[in-house]
Amino acid sequence: MAKVSAPSLEVTFAGLKFRSPIGVGAVGRPFGKSVTPELHAEVLLKHVEAGAGYIVIPAGGYATQETICKIEARAKPEERRSSFPSGMRIIRAYTPVGPYGYGVEGIYTLGWAGFMDTESGKERTQDAEAVIKIVKERKPKDVRIIINTLGYGDLPDSYVDSAKRWEQLGADLIELNLSCPGQPTMRNAVEDFQEKRFAARWYGSVIGELPDIVENITREVAKAVSIPVGVKLSPETGLLRVVGLARRIRDAGAKWVQSVNCGISIAPPDIYNRGKPVWPFTDGNPFVGIAGSWLRPQSYKHVAAVARFAPGIDIAAAGGLMTPEHCVEVMMLGARQVQLCTGIIEKGRKLIRQCDSFLKKFMVEQGYRSLEEIIGLGQQYIKYLEEVDRSVGGEVVAVIDDTKCTNCGVCTDQFCVVLYCEDGQVKVNEKNCNGCGCCMTACPVDAIKLVRVA
Repeated sequence: MAKVSAPSLEVTFAGLKFRSPIGVGAVGRPFGKSVTPELHAEVLLKHVEAGAGYIVIPAGGYATQETICKIEARAKPEERRSSFPSGMRIIRAYTPVGPYGYGVEGIYTLGWAGFMDTESGKERTQDAEAVIKIVKERKPKDVRIIINTLGYGDLPDSYVDSAKRWEQLGADLIELNLSCPGQPTMRNAVEDFQEKRFAARWYGSVIGELPDIVENITREVAKAVSIPVGVKLSPETGLLRVVGLARRIRDAGAKWVQSVNCGISIAPPDIYNRGKPVWPFTDGNPFVGIAGSWLRPQSYKHVAAVARFAPGIDIAAAGGLMTPEHCVEVMMLGARQVQLCTGIIEKGRKLIRQCDSFLKKFMVEQGYRSLEEIIGLGQQYIKYLEEVDRSVGGEVVAVIDDTKCTNCGVCTDQFCVVLYCEDGQVKVNEKNCNGCGCCMTACPVDAIKLVRVA
């Protein structure tokens, strides 16, 4: 019997060929102090060795002296030459998993991000340039480099300067980061957003939530460089707004969007310690970035909505993608690229290898000849709510498995009026059951399932 060759994972994204759709998204910097460009590059190259088809380098911002003068002219005196140390601290959030343990729900990220400082900004730019040069020299030719780019305020000049600089240094694609959650959590961000007044700092999703500004920056950058430009979206953007935003980004010349970046939330107070922060070794409780599994529904929403309602722009999916199956799910919803971030933090670089291996095996087992047959496959089943038949082939009702049921009473002690207890056993009034499945969610021992009846 002839040996079946492994299918290719090659995929086209933003007009370029990638050896795999699985890659590594932007993580600000490797965790730790004294991270040299050489050390940063080493971490990125280890992702490549693990099988990543591309890496996203968080290069930050770059501005010419002319642009810096424009920026400083718009800044308040207290905003000039002020900065904060870079870095972050993480706490993990947990959610119950069944009756036996806890699993990671996500992470809260307490970051430090500063205003524009011409001196420290210059140093950070030099570090980024060194990282790009090292990676460019040592990576395989078929691995792409995406540069995650920031700019200052709503002034397109700094984003253009950055994009042109990274293109000059060998970037294959530009990812405009207009969705960073750090800056909206800083002083005056709310007022700046309401007043649409932006001075000399990296604003992230403060300006990323304003379509006119996003469109303007995107258009100017897309005109200035010859490599594909994309925009990184925020999970804070709702369903209807993200469709309109994606259309404007597409029409402004962007070839792709990334969805999603970290969100914004706040850690719960310690209720047994008079409301003090749960952050270790920290004296306050700011709004912070959130990442991890709880971003996955937002990623699914954005990917599906943009693919369906804003065709003509490619999608890179990110946000809470922790397993190879998650990668296939976002691809079936319309993503052509998958950026792993928190998944690597929690599971290590082996997740990249696992995703590549799973994809090849999955394609053979399921009969797919290429990834093109998978991408967007689930779009055909996205219907308007009023068009969905919830009882295909007959009515659906709940059924109790008496061998598993412990008669704990949880399912009969909530909102359901169909389940009741009789002679020590939970019963179902099938005539009135509409198959909603809430009782399945409530059952701690998996004793309830939905079945179809004629």
